[in-house]
Amino acid sequence: MIGCNLSGKKVNLRPLMDDDLPRRVQWMNDAETVRLYSGIYPIRVYLLADAERWRQALEVDRWAIVWAFETKEGRHIGDLDLHGIDRKELTAKLTVLLGDKEYWSQGYGTDAITTMLKYAFSDLCFDTITLKVFAFNKRAIACYKKCGFEKVPNTPSGLWSVIGPGEEQMAVTRKRFMEQASIPKAA
Repeated sequence: MIGCNLSGKKVNLRPLMDDDLPRRVQWMNDAETVRLYSGIYPIRVYLLADAERWRQALEVDRWAIVWAFETKEGRHIGDLDLHGIDRKELTAKLTVLLGDKEYWSQGYGTDAITTMLKYAFSDLCFDTITLKVFAFNKRAIACYKKCGFEKVPNTPSGLWSVIGPGEEQMAVTRKRFMEQASIPKAA
């Protein structure tokens, strides 16, 4: 499913377009980006055909929702998606790629995620969103914590995914996110 247009403070989320895929190819050919995203250094060149397969795999999942996110000036800097959606349990899994390194550690990823979470919890009525992250990716973990995610134990069935070596699972509930969102931020 194509994500709808959403507006955050620093980014806009919009449907992923064909024109976005070459940027994903560029990002997925950067060794540091790939290691943080997949846990390993690239073993081969990532091609446009790979980006098209990634997109097609998400399109096969009739419930998956995919967004590109861009700066307010219109520069595409990353992608995120909700997949593995369970409509009965009201859960989904999140994947985030902030590929444009020029925008790392400046709040763009946090804004993209919180903008999507507001929509997921308020409009789509999800109860829980989970994600996996590599333990060495401290920047991503800090971002996820700012968004309300907490580390959860690895359990092999149900809502929680089986995780691999070096991976950690995090989750945020609607209740936790809404409570955190209502707390005034210190100036």
